[in-house]
Amino acid sequence: MPESSLSTPLVLITFNRPEVTRRTVEVIRQTRPARLFLLADGPRSTHPSDERLCAEVRDILTTEPWPGQVQTRFAERNLGLEANVELGLDWVFSQVDRAIVLEDDCVPEPTFFDFCTELLDRYAEERRVWQIAGDSKSVPRRMFDGDSYGFSSWASVWGWATWADRWHAHRATFPRDHAGAEDRVGQQPRTAAAVRPAPMLPHPDSLATEAALRHFTEVAQEENGDLRGWDHHWWVTIMAERGVAATPAYNLVQNDGYGPDATHTTAAKDPVPSEPMPFPLVHPERVELNRAVSAELELDLLRTDGRLSRWARRLIRPLWLRAAIRSVITFRPVWWVVRRLVAR
Repeated sequence: MPESSLSTPLVLITFNRPEVTRRTVEVIRQTRPARLFLLADGPRSTHPSDERLCAEVRDILTTEPWPGQVQTRFAERNLGLEANVELGLDWVFSQVDRAIVLEDDCVPEPTFFDFCTELLDRYAEERRVWQIAGDSKSVPRRMFDGDSYGFSSWASVWGWATWADRWHAHRATFPRDHAGAEDRVGQQPRTAAAVRPAPMLPHPDSLATEAALRHFTEVAQEENGDLRGWDHHWWVTIMAERGVAATPAYNLVQNDGYGPDATHTTAAKDPVPSEPMPFPLVHPERVELNRAVSAELELDLLRTDGRLSRWARRLIRPLWLRAAIRSVITFRPVWWVVRRLVAR
C-alpha cells in the first residue's frame, strides 16, 4: 500500500452518481490523502434507481485502497443536499482543524491541493480569510494584477477549503440541525428553515456592487430553506463578518456534474476545463477585497442566480434553449453589455 502524500484532511461528498464519483476518485487517488472523510447521502424512496446507484457509489468509495485513515458517514435514507453537507461538515470539523472539500462532480487539477494547503497554512491565524476556492468562475486573469489569487466577497464551493473555527463560527449563527431528515420515510426531504437566532446582514463594505448587496440582503432574510443553497448562507456569514474568500486566477477544478441528474447544475452546459496553478504562488500584498475580481464574481452570480435569471428559468424550460441563450450572454462583448443590466 502506498504511503500518504496529502497531509491536509480531505472531504468527498457524494450521492448517486457513480460515473462522476469515479472520475473524482481517480484524481484523489493520486494525492494519497493521509486522512479522508467520505460523506454519502442515502437513496430517495421516491426514486427506484437510487438504491442501486447509491450502492454503486459506496462500492467505489470503499473498495479503493486508500493509503491513510478513512472515515465514512453514510446516510441510511435520504437527507437532502443541504443536510448532508451541513451535518457532514459539522462531523468533519468536530475532528480536524481544517479541510479541503470536494463534491462528487468536482474534478480537481492536482495543483489544487497544493494551492489549498499553502493558503490554509498562510491564513490560519488571519480571521478575515474564511474560504479558499478552486474554481475561478472564468474571471479574466488580468483582473488579478499578476497575483495567483484575489480576495473576493464570495467564492465558488466547487472545490474549496476552510478551517474548523470559521465553520463553527458560521454554524453558531446559522445552526439549523435538520432534525428528523432521515425519518421522512416515503417523502421527499424538505430542507429545514433557513432561520438564524439573530438577524445577520451583509456589511455594505464587504461587497463591490450594490446589486450584490441587495441580493445577499434578501438571502439573509429568506427563511425558505429550499430557495437558497447552504453555500449562500455560508457567504452571508462571511459578508456579515466583513470577511473575504480567496479566488484563484487559474481554474483549478472542473465541474463535471452538469445535466438533468444534477441537484442544481441541471443546465446543458460544457464544463470549464481545469488548468495547473503556477508555483511559487504570488500572494496579494494585503488581505483586502480585490474590487475588480469581486465585482466580476458578484455579477456572474447574479447572472445565474439573481431575480432576472430565476424569472428566465421559470419561463424558459428546455435545457437546450437555456444553453443557447447562455452561450450568447457569456460571449465577452455581449456580457459587458448584459452585466450593466445585471448590476441594476
